[in-house]
Amino acid sequence: MTIDISEESLAKESADLLKILLKDRTTKKSIVWATHSYELLGKGFAPSDRINPSKVTGTYANLIQPRSEKSKYEQKDRTKIRAEVFTPTWLVEKQNGYVEAELETLNLEDYIQVRWLEITCGEAPYMVTRYDTVTGEEIPLSERVGFVDRKLQRISREVSDEVTFYELLKKAYRASYGYEYQGDSLLLARENLLATFEDYYLAKTGNQPTLEQKKEIATIISYNVFQMDGLKKTSPYSAIQGQSQQLSLFTDELEIQEVEESKTQIKDWKKNKMIGFERLSSEESEMKFDVVIGNPPYQEEIEGANTQTRPIYHFFMEESYKISDKTVLVTPARFLANTGGTPKKWNHKMLNSRHLKVKFYELKSNKVFPGTDIKGGVVITYHDKNKDFEPIETFISEPLLDSIYRKVKKLQEPSLSEIMFGSDSHKLTDIMFEDFPELISRTDSSHRKAVSTNIFERYPEVFKDKVDSNTEYVQIIGREKNGRSVKYLKKEYLREHPNLLFWKIILPKANGSGALGEVLSTPLIGEPLIGYSQTFISIGKFDTKIEAEACFKYIKTKFARVMLGILKLTQDNPPATWAKVPLQDFTVNSDIDWTQSVADIDGQLYQKYDLSPEEIAFIETHVREMD
Repeated sequence: MTIDISEESLAKESADLLKILLKDRTTKKSIVWATHSYELLGKGFAPSDRINPSKVTGTYANLIQPRSEKSKYEQKDRTKIRAEVFTPTWLVEKQNGYVEAELETLNLEDYIQVRWLEITCGEAPYMVTRYDTVTGEEIPLSERVGFVDRKLQRISREVSDEVTFYELLKKAYRASYGYEYQGDSLLLARENLLATFEDYYLAKTGNQPTLEQKKEIATIISYNVFQMDGLKKTSPYSAIQGQSQQLSLFTDELEIQEVEESKTQIKDWKKNKMIGFERLSSEESEMKFDVVIGNPPYQEEIEGANTQTRPIYHFFMEESYKISDKTVLVTPARFLANTGGTPKKWNHKMLNSRHLKVKFYELKSNKVFPGTDIKGGVVITYHDKNKDFEPIETFISEPLLDSIYRKVKKLQEPSLSEIMFGSDSHKLTDIMFEDFPELISRTDSSHRKAVSTNIFERYPEVFKDKVDSNTEYVQIIGREKNGRSVKYLKKEYLREHPNLLFWKIILPKANGSGALGEVLSTPLIGEPLIGYSQTFISIGKFDTKIEAEACFKYIKTKFARVMLGILKLTQDNPPATWAKVPLQDFTVNSDIDWTQSVADIDGQLYQKYDLSPEEIAFIETHVREMD
């Protein structure tokens, strides 16, 4: 099979057939190029120009090629401009399969009339998979995985009568939709759908469909697979085509009157009428989709002095949820970590939605889309407005770690972070600067009272290595000459601090690389009257040394450090990263026997949280021991 379909051959078979496939049912004219890829060919090939039969036949036969046949430069250029990444067949199968699993119990009639929409469809890989859009390799009929393919495969299996077979095929096509911005890709999508009809018809009946049958299917396709700007819900360049000129009343100059772009129309076959696509978003709309699926554009370039991009995939996600019961999209995954350019408010809404779940995640995007580097990886999300899922809240890509987290969460215990103090929690007093006014000019006012990482070098006059009596002094743990150092500071020079007079654990604010289960950099037990510089953070305000020792053992456990790894993804180690580590009772009345070894304490914690052998094995193999 040749994957490219010749427009020349279509025109020779029937001029009407090619015209139907080029028809825009909203503007009632031909579709437009909507891409700069062909404008060097001259007049008639600008983005706003319409694709007429003469532009794709004769001299221009074979001008439009499938993505896999395009030059590497053009593939890269289109990827850059609209973040257009092309979907491998295995990913199509995975996404379609999530929905198919829920449709298996439907009878044939109901199954084929499930209304699907592929958004920003390109060459329509989610609809039909005649070939792999990345490699261009032909896919045998029995191995095709598009949602139209699956409908036609089931009809082929369950129906023997040729007349009934054809009637059901029409119903399947009427319930299958897609839209695309660029005209060349749209024409390829339509041609692929028509060729798919011919493939299944021939395989089932042994005969080629008649020209009238082809025209009938092509007509359905031209209504259902349409050209649209998915963000504006308008037909591309329809305003430019509609500009009108008239003489000004006061000058001899012609005025150009801008006409709004045409709102895209879609065919409701059940009611046999056209309706505005934007109306589907309203709650009152009678026409909705059962399934929206696809791989939307991820970002767009912002015009300006410096080239910048902004994410747009979240707009497609939001609009899809409004028009469909089920939505399965592959997108960047950064929003799951509440990072990236998507609005934080939107991220929070997604993470707390009871209708959204993660079905697939891959950190290295080039494993999914070769040649790409999408920071934070890619994700397939499944949204079902009629089902309640447990909110994602905290996204954990490792299934066993996620399972451990869910078990710990069930006990609804406070977080260890609630008794932690940050690196900037200690401050100096005005008294110190009154006694040593020459220190005031050492730094700006916003940093003057901070017990900074270089505090010993900044204010050497007030720090002492030795003192005759500790009664008037506190100890400050900091760094000097690339090593830890302890110096004395007058008590009246340090502001009151919640745990200064108590036992606590002191540990670095930065540690390791963010790898799961790494060792903590030499934490220590801090006695009363010990403070610390911004190099460190602290845990607790304990009345007794026994409690501090228990906490010291706890943060050394593999259990505590695997829970720390949920949020600690870099070397940064602030209290917020400890939010998923559950707080324990460190007194002698605790449900944990803190007199035992760290390894034995781990065993008690595994039992407390009812961890399975697999979960325990995950912790034991992924978390390093600490002495």
